[in-house]
Amino acid sequence: MPRIFSSTALAAALALALSACGNTPAGDPATTGSAEQRAATAAVDAQQQLTAKLNAYIGCFNALDSKTRDSIQSYTRWIKDVDAGPTGRESSIYGPFEISDYDMKQCDAPVTEAIAAKPALTELDAAASRYQQALKALAPVSKEAHDYYERQDYEDDQFAKGKQMHGPLMAAFKQFVAASEQFNAELERQNDAAQREQLKVLEQAEGRTREYYRLAMMLEAKAIVELMTQDAFDTAKAQERLDAFNRISDEAHAKVADQEPGKSDWEGFEREAENFRHQGKERLQRVSEKRAYSQFERGMLDSPSMAPQGSPGKLMQEYNALVFQSNRQ
Repeated sequence: MPRIFSSTALAAALALALSACGNTPAGDPATTGSAEQRAATAAVDAQQQLTAKLNAYIGCFNALDSKTRDSIQSYTRWIKDVDAGPTGRESSIYGPFEISDYDMKQCDAPVTEAIAAKPALTELDAAASRYQQALKALAPVSKEAHDYYERQDYEDDQFAKGKQMHGPLMAAFKQFVAASEQFNAELERQNDAAQREQLKVLEQAEGRTREYYRLAMMLEAKAIVELMTQDAFDTAKAQERLDAFNRISDEAHAKVADQEPGKSDWEGFEREAENFRHQGKERLQRVSEKRAYSQFERGMLDSPSMAPQGSPGKLMQEYNALVFQSNRQ
């Protein structure tokens, strides 16, 4: 099985609360106001439906994807030959993480409802269904293995059950990874398009508000991660992307940092933006200088929490923290 890295979290789409072309007369928007007002109201309603659907999918993905990939890492990193499975003679032994009932609630009813909701997005809805089913198939197998290793039952049966569980567990992991990659690709495509459209609508309707800056910063941050988490990349383009992120971040600080309400929440978002900015610089310097990883750093490259400075994993960690703060705004 190929190496599995933690996934990047997804920034939620904004729930736009814009008036559609001025004040609309009281009553049913479908029958009152001018044709232009009715069309604008319908467009805003359609955008809200799309946002609600995307955010249900994003909530599921952010809650479980990275955690499940880390679970795969935890289980497979100590097994020398993943195809053959554990021998029982390993010195370090770790089980997969449990996918709890609480975890599954974030991907069960919300995803089922989103699949049925308008607008119909054929490819994304199908990918969401496959992802949901892959999680449902993985959850009981992963829990059984988690309990076995957590309780150290392998000491009692000379690893007999551990060897027996390995094949079904790896099959469920592989099914999940395939479904995750398809879901992530479709969800990112739809969400990116929605967010770029939202950015234009926000600026046209309200100017450069705090919501505008948050969305603009997240789009720039995502472009950085997509480029700079590659093992090799164009350093000139990377510098351009970092400069763009720094410009919009500095402009946001100057224009909206002191606004109330929400100043303290925005300060938390800005702190993570600064951490991400710093790590982007570290990543660019390491690649530009062709600075090799130490032996210790190489051992930490796949760590979900201790990736070294300037590594793809560390940049991804800071981005995911920024996404978390963005989604709290």
